Amino acid sequence: MFQMILAMFSCSFHTYTCPEGMILLKGGDFRLGVEQPHRPWHRKQEQVVIGAYCIDQYEFPNTKGMLPKSNVTWEQALGLCQKQGKTLCSSQQWEFACQGMEKRIYSYGNQYNRNRCNTPIIGGGPGKNPVPLKASGTFSECRTPEGVYDLNGNVSEWVLDSWTGDPEPFNKRARVNGKTWRTLRGGTMWSNTFYGQDCRSRHGHEKKRWKNIDDGFRCCASVVE
Repeated sequence: MFQMILAMFSCSFHTYTCPEGMILLKGGDFRLGVEQPHRPWHRKQEQVVIGAYCIDQYEFPNTKGMLPKSNVTWEQALGLCQKQGKTLCSSQQWEFACQGMEKRIYSYGNQYNRNRCNTPIIGGGPGKNPVPLKASGTFSECRTPEGVYDLNGNVSEWVLDSWTGDPEPFNKRARVNGKTWRTLRGGTMWSNTFYGQDCRSRHGHEKKRWKNIDDGFRCCASVVE
């Protein structure tokens, strides 16, 4: 009996570490999605259990002051994470990192502020101007309390999960297939998009061929015990 109690006590104080440049998130019981979806990018709420994991502090290549890598397919993004001994984050991990246990609407809080993150474009696109991609960490207040940057704005991020929702509205002929489509999370530099700008924002693209200047990724990894 004493040994069992000691084991339980030790487990409750178990310490985890992460590879350099990653943020430790301890996870917990978490309500994914929203109770009453009223936006096309929202999903119905479900209760999940998130285990402890590590997430890159910045968008890949996870270096403050460098432009995030974009214009990559899902398969290319996955391969780049795997070369580092990591993987793409799951959709659950991404959303938990953005919202935290307090269920923030945005990574930085509950009140939207288009100047807090890199979301300067109003309307359909940048026009003849260059796409305003910014170096990771440029917006010092665009971060979670745990220190994960740019989950809102800049580039949206590929995650592991299949996509079975609606196709993008600018390609009405696209046919979604969960075997070949994957999910992207987060908004981009467009302040108003068909997939939103909050922590529940999500949309999907074909995993092998689709790549765009405003689609990037970050990596996740298992904790080191």
